[in-house]
Amino acid sequence: MAYIVMFYNLENLYDTVDDPKTADDEYTPQGGKRWTCERYQQKLSNLSDVFAAVSSAHNGFPVVVGVSEVENLGVLQDLASQKRLSRAHYECIHFESNDARGVDVGMLYRPDKFTLKGCEPVKLVLRSGREYVGRDILAAWGEIEGEMFAFYVCHFLSRRAGVAASAGFRRAGAETARDHAAALRKRFPDIKVMVMGDMNDTPSDESMALLLKAGKSPFNVPEGAYYNPFWRLAEEGEGTSLHNHHWTLYDQVVVSHNLLPAWQPEVRGFRLVRFDEKGHYGEIFRRNFMLHKGAPHRSYYGDTFSGGYSDHLPVLVKIEKR
Repeated sequence: MAYIVMFYNLENLYDTVDDPKTADDEYTPQGGKRWTCERYQQKLSNLSDVFAAVSSAHNGFPVVVGVSEVENLGVLQDLASQKRLSRAHYECIHFESNDARGVDVGMLYRPDKFTLKGCEPVKLVLRSGREYVGRDILAAWGEIEGEMFAFYVCHFLSRRAGVAASAGFRRAGAETARDHAAALRKRFPDIKVMVMGDMNDTPSDESMALLLKAGKSPFNVPEGAYYNPFWRLAEEGEGTSLHNHHWTLYDQVVVSHNLLPAWQPEVRGFRLVRFDEKGHYGEIFRRNFMLHKGAPHRSYYGDTFSGGYSDHLPVLVKIEKR
């Protein structure tokens, strides 16, 4: 049986209640965005349309969905309870972090397919030894059809302050996820690992290619390293978001060496499988209704509500047990 794993940046999925501990004021009915209950409900409905489209295209809802830019557990539960998602019976995981804007990462999973064994927030540790005060990484592990999996959901620091000035924080994110997975692998030697998120770096940047060790070839991936199926898509000019009128591919899912290779029939268990005859192992999911003038149809343009979905497109990988 094949399973889809998805990551999706939900673009500022806030509730409408002011949290005095965070800078979420603009996402309130009185704030600059005029973020009302009606707009919140429309956004939830829109996002559920995307999930339903993925389910229709791939014969079922994703078994695990990593998300970013969610304010709290409540907004995840509100999303999971949407009518079009009800058949998935998603359970939600969320941990509060120290992000100044109050947005974190989270995870939805299907408890009928994925048996959760443990989860925790993981603090980013800088090379100086200091903990990064900001968004944490979410780590969750459990079983799919008796095989152990670990999922890491990340949202590394943006480039808003400058590429060089912020690069160290993205390096810390990649190293922290890598090292936590290595420690988890000592407890569960055969565990299969996926690291997903809005990395704010491309597949060829240092954080992904060198530190996380996520290469562009699915052949001969060494133990402890990863394969990044979105490297090839980036080289083909594909992307998940637009920056300065150019597509960028910051949203990625990378997989550990023991989810490869799918082409060796003697290797049993879960393996990554292709999406198409061109040999793509990753998919950027897009449908016309998710786009506006060729770009992701976002919820806001400045302070103007557009009734859209997200400023990012979701990314998918597919695994199958053999």
